Amino acid sequence: MKSLFAVLLVLVAALSGASAQETPLAAGQTLMLKLAGVPADEQAAISGQYTVSDGGTISLLYIPEIRAVGLRPSELARRIESAYRSAQIYTKPNVTINLERGAVDRFVTVMGEVNSAGQVPYTPGLTMLAAIAQRGDFSDFGDSRDVKLTRGGQVTYHNLSRAASTENATLQPGDLIVVGKRGLLR
Repeated sequence: MKSLFAVLLVLVAALSGASAQETPLAAGQTLMLKLAGVPADEQAAISGQYTVSDGGTISLLYIPEIRAVGLRPSELARRIESAYRSAQIYTKPNVTINLERGAVDRFVTVMGEVNSAGQVPYTPGLTMLAAIAQRGDFSDFGDSRDVKLTRGGQVTYHNLSRAASTENATLQPGDLIVVGKRGLLR
């Protein structure tokens, strides 16, 4: 009996460790959803690729939109199962959500003194100024001469005050841009 309890304890610890390593979902992120435990034709109609909307939700057949942003894939799967059960559509749905390898890092994050801080989908050739523009440009207090870029733990500072600035670096997935605040005399 003690050995069965020990095995269960190790299994629960392993599963909770895997859940803790999951990265929360972001707007624009694509996921693969697989539905089981329901009739085959329903599985085919609902299983597939979904993209988290700009509003942070996903839309599925038969149930209202479900908030996905900030949830781990396993948490979203449990919410979807619960929604189908609560709506009395399915009695025992089993949802699995998978992300493409690297899908989490296909964004650049822009923070600080911009009009709308948040993530920007990464595209090849994306520059710092273009990413800032996608987040509504510099705020009234944003200092284009004080822009910090963090890439893989390395921090560099950039002066983007001139449109043709040589410091307008080309970005990579996972980069973090923080726009500083102008001082009183600037």
